[in-house]
Amino acid sequence: MDFAAALQRRMLLGYLGVLLVLYLSSVASAWGMSSVRGEIISVALCVVGLALAARAPLGRLRYGLAVTCLCAVPVAAMVFHDVDAAQVWAVVPLMFSAIFVRAWHRPATARVVATAIAVAAGVALVVAPADVPVQWCGMFAVCILAGAEIVGVLLAALYDAALRDPLTGAWNRTGLERRASELMSRAARRAESLAVIALDIDDFKVLNDSAGHAAGDRVLAQLVRDWRGQLPDQAVVGRLGGDEFVVVVAGHDDTSALALAQRLAAGGPVQVSAGIAVGQPLDARTLEALIARADSDLYRAKRERKRAS
Repeated sequence: MDFAAALQRRMLLGYLGVLLVLYLSSVASAWGMSSVRGEIISVALCVVGLALAARAPLGRLRYGLAVTCLCAVPVAAMVFHDVDAAQVWAVVPLMFSAIFVRAWHRPATARVVATAIAVAAGVALVVAPADVPVQWCGMFAVCILAGAEIVGVLLAALYDAALRDPLTGAWNRTGLERRASELMSRAARRAESLAVIALDIDDFKVLNDSAGHAAGDRVLAQLVRDWRGQLPDQAVVGRLGGDEFVVVVAGHDDTSALALAQRLAAGGPVQVSAGIAVGQPLDARTLEALIARADSDLYRAKRERKRAS
């Protein structure tokens, strides 16, 4: 399991654990004085969510069910609240659920989930025994949606920065693995092949020694910018280290992948060698194997170029 997936799972477990403590405290403090049916249901949802997320790696189905539990926990309690004060503090766990989803998922997906949470909270306010002003529905919606956008965007930006190479903006190894995994999942659903293009700058050490490392850094950054302009939006560009890069793109066979690799290697400020590998998007080991094959093809091309010169 990669670093990002492990962090996502730990955050999910942490959120569910905090909610479990909060709702257990609510059950203990309100027992005999108010209805605690909602809190008991919320505690049960927390336990189910924790059980689903407890075992690593966290698969897609178990992850989706655990996040559903996370989002449903505060709503379940709200439906049975008979005092308005209990409804007020329920907005906090609702916001954190939306923030979690916004931090880890694409903006469009996260906004749909945040809207669903806000709508569910509004329904819970209306049907609950607690007598609250109807304006609270709007207030809850604003808090949930704004919290997700403001705090969630910040977390997403920090997460994104941790997975990128600061010089070129390409994904680092961890970011490459995660983004390529998402690309592979989409390609598998569409029955598309996966192409990996390995790219390496020829005699980069000579460039650094003659023009200086600052000039070499500028060349690397310019190459990545140029490559992105020639790649489809869903393509993944990663920096493996030094002057070694890899591009992962779906929907290309050997012929089109070779043509794309040649375009990426040509026209830049320095000479670039490229190698390709094409296969079916099966799992992480498939990606590793394709990168290794593309790398071998790249060094074959380098040897042939040196022999020709």
